[in-house]
Amino acid sequence: MSGKERVVFLDRAAFTADELPIPAFDHNWSEYPATEPADLVPRLFWATIAIAHACPIDAETIGQLHKLKRIVVTGPAVVDTEACVVRGIAVRQLPAGDTTGLVNLLEALVAEA
Repeated sequence: MSGKERVVFLDRAAFTADELPIPAFDHNWSEYPATEPADLVPRLFWATIAIAHACPIDAETIGQLHKLKRIVVTGPAVVDTEACVVRGIAVRQLPAGDTTGLVNLLEALVAEA
């Protein structure tokens, strides 16, 4: 891993702290109960990893996020995967109901980098 990851959880209110603990790898963590479309770019501008549960991330937003390397979807959020492919952003879907797997998935993604 090169540098400290900046993880932003856009809509954390879908999970309790017990359901989804903060990962242990070296990172900066920001979380918001919910995120409106107008807040996406400001919240994700410095992020290297975005986590979205129901918050959609469109191509226009992705085009403005130059540090973003990975998006993890934990629910029904719609992400423009074509825009992600063009930008080299990995998108992973957490299997439904697998809240404990998010930390493992994040750690695996960071280890791949």
